[in-house]
Amino acid sequence: MSVQSIPAIARKSGASDRDGVVAALAQAFHDDPVFRWASPNDEQRRSILPGFFALAVDVFAKHDQTWCIREGVCGAAVWAPPGVEPITEADGAEFVARCVDLAGSNAARWLELISLLDEHHPRHADHHYLWFLGVRPAWQGRGYGSALLRAVLDDADRTGTPAYLEATSPDNCRLYQRHGFRVTGELTVAGGPSLWAMWREPCSSIRE
Repeated sequence: MSVQSIPAIARKSGASDRDGVVAALAQAFHDDPVFRWASPNDEQRRSILPGFFALAVDVFAKHDQTWCIREGVCGAAVWAPPGVEPITEADGAEFVARCVDLAGSNAARWLELISLLDEHHPRHADHHYLWFLGVRPAWQGRGYGSALLRAVLDDADRTGTPAYLEATSPDNCRLYQRHGFRVTGELTVAGGPSLWAMWREPCSSIRE
């Protein structure tokens, strides 16, 4: 399926979608290499991720840029718009403290990852920031991830605004590359898997 032929199936999520968004992201990232490293035990990770994504969804709720799939919440994307801090200093401190509580014996690994992403987050230009995008495993391969991207990238192209994300797996990296993102750096913590910082300039042809 080409990018242009993807159906318009993404929509803004509302309060009633919150639990479905959290569940979709928790399922989508259960086998993700970065989360597997952060919490290596499968059962512990399965119990941690819903709480983690509830924190993530709630702290970004004020941006009103969380998107989901119309055919039930089988996938979701959590964005922050340009011109704002994705997480304020106060919200960030609470977020980190609650992540530490969730992570338990793996808290040091979670803190390393959070610090890594914060350290390398670009601050030279306003941009859309994609924090998380995931589709439940049973619903993958149907173009839903692309639809969740286009929901914001089409607007980015119209307004001439860049976008940024961190890809957590080679498969995710390839998806984002198909939508115009390019790798700007490889991010790692000692003993951990790679993440890829990715930047996207707006498509000028959309604005002409």
